[in-house]
Amino acid sequence: MNHKKIVFVLNAINITRCQKRVQEFIDAGYKVDVYGFERGGETYATPVGFSITPIGCHEVSMSYYKRLAIIVKSLRQLHRKYKDKDVVFYYFFFDVSFAASLVSKRHYIYEESDIPYANMNPVFVRKILAWCDKRIIKRALLTIMTSEGFITYHRLQNQRENIIVIPNRVNPALLQLPYTHKKFDDGNLSIGFVGGFRYQSILYFVKEVVCKFKYVTFHVYGNIMSYVAELQDLVKNNPNLVLHGIFENPTDLPFVYESLDLVLATYDADSINAQYAEPNKMYESIFFRVPIIVSKGTFLSEKVERLGIGYSVNALDNEEIDRLVRSISKESIMEKIQNLSKIPQEEAVNANPRLFEFLKEKNI
Repeated sequence: MNHKKIVFVLNAINITRCQKRVQEFIDAGYKVDVYGFERGGETYATPVGFSITPIGCHEVSMSYYKRLAIIVKSLRQLHRKYKDKDVVFYYFFFDVSFAASLVSKRHYIYEESDIPYANMNPVFVRKILAWCDKRIIKRALLTIMTSEGFITYHRLQNQRENIIVIPNRVNPALLQLPYTHKKFDDGNLSIGFVGGFRYQSILYFVKEVVCKFKYVTFHVYGNIMSYVAELQDLVKNNPNLVLHGIFENPTDLPFVYESLDLVLATYDADSINAQYAEPNKMYESIFFRVPIIVSKGTFLSEKVERLGIGYSVNALDNEEIDRLVRSISKESIMEKIQNLSKIPQEEAVNANPRLFEFLKEKNI
C-alpha cells in the first residue's frame, strides 16, 4: 500500500514522546518530514533514524501569546512549502494545531497531550480556546489523546468516531535493554524525579524531603527547565540531593531506574491539565516495577490507588509529605512492587495497531 507522506510538526524538538510517535510511523512504512520548534536555553538529544528541521524558536519564559505568534508565522511558511504536495500534516499539542487552523485548511492529524489553556484568565479566553480545541478535534482526520481523562474534560464520550486514546507508554526498545531491579537498602531510601523539572510541587517535595530526611537520597534526572537557582542552593547544603542532568531516552532509562526505590510524579494538582492527564511516568513505573508517588485528587492518583502501585500526596503540604515519607517502609514498598509485578510488562510498552488500522481505512 502506498501511504501518504506525513509532515510532523513538533511543539518542541526535544520531546521524546513526539519523537517516539514519528519513529512508529517510519517503522510502519511511512515516509515522513519532521519539523519542530527550538526552545531557547534547552538542550536536546538528536533522535536516531530521522532528522528534525527547526522552523522557529521560542523561549520557555515567553508569554503564550508571543509564542503563538511565532508558531503562526512559521507554519504559514511551512504550508506554502507543501502547497501543491499530497501530504497529511500531523500536529503535536494545541498551540501548533490552533496556529495551523489559522493559516491552512489542509487535512491533519492532531495529537493532544495536555490542555494548556485550562487555567488561563480571563475566563472568556479560556472558553474561546476550549471551543476552538473541540472544533479542531472534530475536524481532524484523526485525534489522538494521551489520556482518557481528556475525553471526559471535553465531554466527548459520545462523539468518538475520530478519536483514539493512546497513553504515553514506554519505548519498545526497552525490552532489549538489560535492567536489574534495585534492592531495598534498610535505612536508605532513594527517590527520583525523571523528566523535565518545571513544577512547583516537585520543587516543594524535593526541598521538604532533602532538608528533613537525611536518610533519603533524592535524584533528579533530566533537563532542569525551572527553579535552577533554588535547586543549586539546595545542593550546596544537602549532599543527599543529586542533580544528574539530561539522559538519553530510552537507552539510559534502565540505569536511571536501577538507582530508585520510588519515582516522583507529583505534578501541580491545582492545574486542570494535571488533573486529567495520564503521564508516562506511570508506565515507566509499571515497566521497571518501581512504585510511584503522585498528586492526590487527580485522574492519575485514582488509577495508581486502584492498582495499588504507589502513593498519593498533596505535594504542597509539608505535613502530608512528612507523614508519607515516615510511613514508607520496606514492607509497603514490597507490597507495591508485588502489585506492579501482577501487571504484564507488555501493557506498559507502546504498541498501537489500532492507529494504523484506522489510517489504512482512511487511505492515509
